Amino acid sequence: MRPRIGITSWHHEEGGERWEYVPEPYSRATAQAGGLPLILPTIHVGAAFKPAPTLDELLDAVDGLLFTGGEDIHPSFYGEPIEERCGRIDQDRDHFELELAQAALDRQIPIVGICRGIQLLNVVLGGSLYQDLSYRPGTLPYHHSSREKRYTLIHKVNLQPESHLAKVFGRSAFDVTSTHHQLLKDVAPPLKAVAFSDDGVVEGVEAENYPFLLAVQWHPERMIRKHPEQLALFQALIQAASSRRERRGPSGSY
Repeated sequence: MRPRIGITSWHHEEGGERWEYVPEPYSRATAQAGGLPLILPTIHVGAAFKPAPTLDELLDAVDGLLFTGGEDIHPSFYGEPIEERCGRIDQDRDHFELELAQAALDRQIPIVGICRGIQLLNVVLGGSLYQDLSYRPGTLPYHHSSREKRYTLIHKVNLQPESHLAKVFGRSAFDVTSTHHQLLKDVAPPLKAVAFSDDGVVEGVEAENYPFLLAVQWHPERMIRKHPEQLALFQALIQAASSRRERRGPSGSY
């Protein structure tokens, strides 16, 4: 059986209804890499409807996690007030994903973070963010490319040659897409910054003392059709999730 990969979802409100959804490239890339994509509803502790699935129940159902892109994380979670250029915030999603990430880390579940995902993992582990590109001196504006260019390669990323991330991709530099306006400021102590843009923005991190945690600021899921080497990040997650599934055995426990 394919390893089950939980993919965090987004909210969209229209006509008095709130939808939970995931952009297709995330689930498509997960399936193409050999995983079974399972979209996780954004159900936080204390949800208005009862009984809500617990974090333990959700994590029992997956072998790995993919934290997707999306809105800005509320600055209160890293000890700052909201600044003028902070963007749209979804606090329900923040609460759920921060709790989910911490519970997954406690279980040592394989994790990949993309865009917002790298930011969320940095925050949950004790790091902080720049609330806008303009707040970091020397940051070039190309990071926040237009929605029309979301599939266009915008800038170069350099990976430390001995990093796990470089070994996954089999190279130490390539061009990437870029559609973010926030970025990592203080990198959380459990994480190591291993990929950077030419202007010094952190583009990738990994956890050295954790079975498998990789996170990137660009969007590999959007690049796969024209740049299939980007599938390697998803394949690495699937491999780590498969190994964990084998250790768990048919009963789902160790």
